[in-house]
Amino acid sequence: MIEVEARPVPSRAALREAGAALVEMGRSPVRPHDLRVRDPDFIGRVLPLLELFYDHYFRAVTELEEELPDGPMLAVANHNGMSGTPDMFCLMTAFWRYYGSEALAYGLMHDFPFRAPWAGAWLNRCGALAASPHNAYAALAQGAKVLVFPGGDIDACKPTRDRYRIVFSGRQGFVRVAIRAGVKIIPIVSLGGHESLYLLSDGQAIARRLRLPQLVRSNVFPIGLALPYGLVLGYPAPHIPLPVKVHTRILAPLDLGYPPSAADDPDALDEGYRRVVAVMESAVADMRKQGRHGIWPRG
Repeated sequence: MIEVEARPVPSRAALREAGAALVEMGRSPVRPHDLRVRDPDFIGRVLPLLELFYDHYFRAVTELEEELPDGPMLAVANHNGMSGTPDMFCLMTAFWRYYGSEALAYGLMHDFPFRAPWAGAWLNRCGALAASPHNAYAALAQGAKVLVFPGGDIDACKPTRDRYRIVFSGRQGFVRVAIRAGVKIIPIVSLGGHESLYLLSDGQAIARRLRLPQLVRSNVFPIGLALPYGLVLGYPAPHIPLPVKVHTRILAPLDLGYPPSAADDPDALDEGYRRVVAVMESAVADMRKQGRHGIWPRG
């Protein structure tokens, strides 16, 4: 197992440069379908600020079962912590630290964050693309690693009692993309981020009654407690995460072994989906035993 090394607190000069980069790029155009927007220089400039939170707030630990080979691959991860998602930021910080900001990588994201002032531009510059099969295929065709969260808002807003479950809700689109593009899948598991708030319910039934999937592409109406709002009632806005320890494991690439023609074969999709979820659930069980995550980590 390879563990990404921790770093000391960045210098004041590096943090000032990171702040200047955020101000400079905050009002830049947002083009969620344009792969050329990704800016390795911007990533390198803001990385010290991300590392400050990674090492000294979330005390993050990221492991790789093995080195990732060159070339395109589809990274498939679980999602935690509502839309604050400290798991995503810790994962990308570790990836950029280990492989460098020049390593070609993109992440598929819901369209709502692109409309957020400042944040949409920052995420876009870091490689966020609108979540769609077209953008996934385009990025893979360029030889990139592409990160997807199949569970989306349902996984990110699952009740706290389900924080050790992989909640992909049967969504098999990522399997179809991997088979059709002829790429391996990198399963990724993260624990700890879901303890940065408390969610009693994801409110899926309420969301359906309010027609939120049709109106705003939201499948959830989360109910719980989070900073700074206190009560969370329906609007999954980013919260201020508690200083939870985030433990992430990047598993060995998985070759589903199907030809591209199997991309529309229901049996192949079912089998591929079950294989990916199974290896992720196995990793969850092992990482849960280690206890290197959450408010009170044991490791």
